[in-house]
Amino acid sequence: MKKLPNTIYLLLIYLLLVSSNAAFSDQTVIPNYNKSKTIFWNKLYPTGNWTIYCGVRFNNRKSTIDGRKLSIEHVYPQSWIAKSMGCSSVSECRKTNNRFNFATADLHNMYPALRNVNSSRGNSLYGIIHGENWRYEGCDIERAKNVTEPREIARGNLARSILYMSLEYELPIPEKMVTIIQEWNETDPPSLHELRRNRDIKMIQGTSNPYIQKYTRK
Repeated sequence: MKKLPNTIYLLLIYLLLVSSNAAFSDQTVIPNYNKSKTIFWNKLYPTGNWTIYCGVRFNNRKSTIDGRKLSIEHVYPQSWIAKSMGCSSVSECRKTNNRFNFATADLHNMYPALRNVNSSRGNSLYGIIHGENWRYEGCDIERAKNVTEPREIARGNLARSILYMSLEYELPIPEKMVTIIQEWNETDPPSLHELRRNRDIKMIQGTSNPYIQKYTRK
């Protein structure tokens, strides 16, 4: 069977979600990233969890792991959102674009991460890097040029955040990432934790990630 072009593949997914009555719209409950940071730690992760890239357990937002502090990773980077919305910088968008502020406050796109690992990823693409040259000891993450390869157990989560942001806010997925994001979404379905997280976020901001929601039993 001939493989469909990436753009047609994504369009078919979009139409399928619409036809299945999946509810999706911009979140308009949390007005900006400063507000969402407090909600993220106090309501979504009040008792801690695991960091997305290294799988390190933390107890609360003030936790430090071997002296390293925590931060919030925007899976679909803020700089990508700003560029897509026609801004010259993130700071400009924050001042002039309300939709940008709602998008960067969307909890579906935010995960806890060690600050240094988050900074290392920056706004690089996700992809596969040959070999196992881990960037940090005890953390299965690799970085080469403008590509970051996350650990396998996190790939589905990251893919569904990217797909969600593309669907909800009409944001483009970089062409080099489209195929791998599709693959990660299909081969690494949501865990119970991801399903619970989706439910909790819906309760907080009123929107669900349809790429996760479809796995929820009725």
